[in-house]
Amino acid sequence: MLQIQHLSKRYGDRPVLQDLNLTIQPSEIYGLLGPNGAGKTTTINIICNLLQADSGVVKIGGRKVSEMTKKLIGVAPQENLLYRSLTCAENLNFFAQIYGLSRKQRQQQVKDCLKAVNLSDRANSSVETLSGGMQRRLSMAIASSTVPNW
Repeated sequence: MLQIQHLSKRYGDRPVLQDLNLTIQPSEIYGLLGPNGAGKTTTINIICNLLQADSGVVKIGGRKVSEMTKKLIGVAPQENLLYRSLTCAENLNFFAQIYGLSRKQRQQQVKDCLKAVNLSDRANSSVETLSGGMQRRLSMAIASSTVPNW
């Protein structure tokens, strides 16, 4: 579970986040939408422990955000970060390996993630042959493939 309580952040005199509260349960998927300057990237950077909040608390799985909680987070950035010459399965396997999943865990994660985004039939297709929407779904699968089951 992700819990954000009374999160605030300023850049100089400009407030970016003011008393943000949010709870996301395990297995829920959320997107942050809003205009430029609304604090979306700042919030993600704080959750990922890349930026310190001025005040408030962020907990992941009941633990305060730290280096140890980074591995519990999957992020799909605005731009797809896919290796176009690799297949869907190879992309998933590559990123899961970076995050330290064992061979057995990776094999299962690849299957589960492709199924979750309705791309099982495209496991051996190179990314360059996928539509934009399929590439976006693969990016979502990659974000979730790096996160162990809680």
